Amino acid sequence: MSETRTSLSQDAPLQIPDHDLIRCVGKGSYGEVWLAKSVIGTFRAVKIISRKTFRDDRPFDREFAGIQKFEAVSRTHPGLVSILHVGRNVAAGYFYYVMEVADDVSAGPAFQPDNYVPKTLSAELSRRGRLPPQEWLQIGLRLSEALAHLHQHGLIHRDIKPSNIIFVDGHPKFADIGLVTDVGEKASCVGTEGYMPPEGPGSPTADIYSFGKVLYEMSMGKSHEYFPELPTNLREFADSEQLMRLNEIVLKACAPNAQKRFQSAREVFEALAELAGRKIPVSGGGEVSNSSRSPLSVIILNVANPEPGPRVASLLEQKLAAMGHRVFVDRSRAIDVDWAREMERRIANCDAAIALLSAASMSNEMLAYEIELAWQSVQQRQGKPCLLPVRVQFDGKLPRPMAIAFERSQTLYWAGEQDDERLLEEIANALETGSSVAAPF
Repeated sequence: MSETRTSLSQDAPLQIPDHDLIRCVGKGSYGEVWLAKSVIGTFRAVKIISRKTFRDDRPFDREFAGIQKFEAVSRTHPGLVSILHVGRNVAAGYFYYVMEVADDVSAGPAFQPDNYVPKTLSAELSRRGRLPPQEWLQIGLRLSEALAHLHQHGLIHRDIKPSNIIFVDGHPKFADIGLVTDVGEKASCVGTEGYMPPEGPGSPTADIYSFGKVLYEMSMGKSHEYFPELPTNLREFADSEQLMRLNEIVLKACAPNAQKRFQSAREVFEALAELAGRKIPVSGGGEVSNSSRSPLSVIILNVANPEPGPRVASLLEQKLAAMGHRVFVDRSRAIDVDWAREMERRIANCDAAIALLSAASMSNEMLAYEIELAWQSVQQRQGKPCLLPVRVQFDGKLPRPMAIAFERSQTLYWAGEQDDERLLEEIANALETGSSVAAPF
């Protein structure tokens, strides 16, 4: 049974250092989520959990322990919402954590705070109904891999549902992670009715059950309450064959007997990847192909520049993710300490770094800093990451630091949409060999 809790006061919000709280934009399993602005003007989401909302200390302390465990893990996979800071005020009886903010349901990343409504999978399903195959496939692949990553770190989510999946820069992430706890930890029955398996939450297979219900909702366009009922006009759908194959995955994920389910989220990911290998189209054309090789961690360096750089970045992100790789695109627009630390950590642990070089990006200080970090990592890690410079409609001379960093790297070119497939093939080949070394440009 879940613990009794009350609402925080929206009229008198608690104080969060270095952040101005704008307004409450949602309530999680425990506490409230506020839209906030940092001292340098960056929008963030802040979740505040107050002791007074709980009947006793146990669930409050459990919530804080969960965020402590998740904080470091959160920034190691693009399918998990990034926790940027955790704070606690013992005397006032609350703690909080600062997160990257979700897109707006209508305006996307470029929103106005007065009209901001977080974009969640639940909101998308309410607005659009059944998602097209290219979307449920991409979301399923990204989140099943993220769930496997969470489980591999000894953590479980315990409240997977569409309203706890947000979109950041258009990409899905697990959010509302307050119920995260250790695998095997004895915990009260928390979660959401309809998404919890018969045996209750608290295990990786229970998370898989909940995730199966999410797959069902976004692919079939029906509420989880109707599971396992299929649409009556299913055979009229253009993707009916793929949906029937997906339904087999969903039924196994949601088997009442936990022993008959997928025993790991990685198995779910592999099943979806196999389904993708049956030539399901992805947005922007082309097909998703299944790959048996281990996924790589790929970072596309800062793309906060005019088009067509962001378009090329989105193309690469989508296609590389469909190949099974973990892709992170830095779309940050402001330099701050949190950003610098995050980029240092990501670049120091990535397998490949792609830099989009254009006339506009030559003056981008953030990109220059990331290239410098990548070059330092190459020297310290004996050639890693694989450096892949892509000249985007640009034949000009590079600044000396960039020229030095890329002097032994294979230079790729993109002049227009006609180069999409060639660029993807060249990058895929470079990732396959794991080497950026080629003739100097």
